[in-house]
Amino acid sequence: MTTTRFRTICPHCHAVLEIDRRSSSTVAICGACDADVEFDRSSQNTPATVNHSSPQDSVLRSFAIEPALDGILVKAIVCLREHWSVLLLTSVAANLIWFVLIGWPITMLREGWSQLGREDGGSLSLGSLVRGSAIAGIFLFPVSAYTLVVLVRLSLEITRYGATLRTENKPSQIINALRVPFSIIMRMTGLLLFVAILFAFTSFIGLIATVCLSFVMDQQTAVWVGTLFLGVLLVGILFLLQWLLWLTVFFISDGRADLITAMQWGAGLSMRHRKLTVSLVTIYFVLATAGSMLFYVGQILTTPIATLPLAIGYLRMTGGEYERTKTLTSPEDS
Repeated sequence: MTTTRFRTICPHCHAVLEIDRRSSSTVAICGACDADVEFDRSSQNTPATVNHSSPQDSVLRSFAIEPALDGILVKAIVCLREHWSVLLLTSVAANLIWFVLIGWPITMLREGWSQLGREDGGSLSLGSLVRGSAIAGIFLFPVSAYTLVVLVRLSLEITRYGATLRTENKPSQIINALRVPFSIIMRMTGLLLFVAILFAFTSFIGLIATVCLSFVMDQQTAVWVGTLFLGVLLVGILFLLQWLLWLTVFFISDGRADLITAMQWGAGLSMRHRKLTVSLVTIYFVLATAGSMLFYVGQILTTPIATLPLAIGYLRMTGGEYERTKTLTSPEDS
C-alpha cells in the first residue's frame, strides 16, 4: 500500500518538504526559501526514507527566509481555533495513558513508602515496594517519551495538513495520533534519560555546595542558601535545555534523524536562529509553567496549545508546509 504522503528535497535550499499525494497541486512552495518546487506524486520517497537519501538533506544550511514570530503566532491561533477539539481530546487520551501506567502507580508507591515505618504498617511489603518502584522506574521514561511524542506529532500533523484534516473523522485522527513507531519512542527515551542524568548531576552539585556552605555559616542558613542556589540553577538549566533541545524533540518525533544527529541539528538551528527560538521557548515556558500551577489538568490544556507555535517554527526553519502549494498554470492562462 502506497503512503499518501512523501518527502522531497528542495533543489534550491535543500530543505525537506512533505507533500500529500491527494493534493490537486503540482507545485509546492518551499517554506524555507519560498521557491517553487515541482513534485511527482508517484515518488517512492516516504517520511522515513528521504532522511538519509542524500547528504544534501542538511537542516543547518542558511535558508533565504528568516521565519517571523508574528506569522508563526497567527498561524498557531488559526490552527488552534480549527483543531482545538482534536488537540484537547488527544492530550487527554495520552495523559490518561501516562496516569494509568505511571502517575497512579507512583502515587500508590509513595503512600506505601510513607506508611512503611509506621506502627500500623502498610498494605504493601518492603519487597513489593522495591519491585513496584523498579518497574515504575523502568517504564517512567518510555511512557513519558510516548506522551510527548504523541502531542508533538499531532501538532506537526495539524500544522502541515490542517486543511485536509478538517474533512477527516476526529476519532480516526486521535487513533492515528496515538500510534507511534517504537523506534521513535526509544530515541525520545534516550533524550529524556540524558536530561534526567544532567538534572541528577546538577542536584548533586547543589548538595555538595550546601555541604561546603555549612562549614562557613550556620547550618540553617547554609540549607536556605543552598536550596535557593539549586532552585535557580535548575530553572536556568531547564530553560537552557528547552532552548537547545526543543528542535531535537521535533526532529526525533518527525522521524528525521537519530538521537545524536537530532541533538546536533537542534542545537545548531537554535543557535543560528537565536532570536526566534528564544522567543518561542519563552512562550512555551510561560504557558507550561502556568499549566503546572493549575496542577495536572492545567498541563493537559496548556501543553498542546504551547506546542503549536513550536511545530510551526520547526517547519518554517526546516521545510515547507503542505498547505503552501499551488497549481501550475499554462502560458495561455498567464
